[in-house]
Amino acid sequence: MSDPKDGGDPTELTNPETNPGSEVNPEDGPRVSRMRVGGEDIIVLSVPLPKLQYPEGTTGAEHEIIDLVLQGLTAKEIAEQRGASLRTVTTQLGTIFRKASVNSQAELIAIMTEGVARDDDE
Repeated sequence: MSDPKDGGDPTELTNPETNPGSEVNPEDGPRVSRMRVGGEDIIVLSVPLPKLQYPEGTTGAEHEIIDLVLQGLTAKEIAEQRGASLRTVTTQLGTIFRKASVNSQAELIAIMTEGVARDDDE
């Protein structure tokens, strides 16, 4: 395996020609890769993320806000990141909550992530 610090190709692990079976299919589940960096072996665990199912009727802007909620941002932090007023973001969150039939960011996170666990993990 080549070492990127020594001028090696850092994409070697993901190139199917040099590393057969390295293509990631999200339905394949977790994958472990090994690489050598700076003379040390590094183990990387890659876990595919499930595709989010946004609440029905939500807009692209609402999807962006949902994504920020899922990152753990508060309404104030979302407003700052989006360059919007806190009032605008709280109004948008209220609309999202109504469309998703929830009453809080915690409930929104719960319904957005409830399908994350794989059936064979139960």
